[in-house]
Amino acid sequence: MFNVQALLDSLPMMGYGMLGIFIAVAVIILTVVVLGKIFPVKK
Repeated sequence: MFNVQALLDSLPMMGYGMLGIFIAVAVIILTVVVLGKIFPVKK
């Protein structure tokens, strides 16, 4: 059967995982933007 209490108990851990993924993606995007400013594309 579906255990609702187990789902509710695991929500904080899933939230931390989603937060970690969001932070990692934000750091990668920020790094790409900063590198683009430091080394602009020459035309």
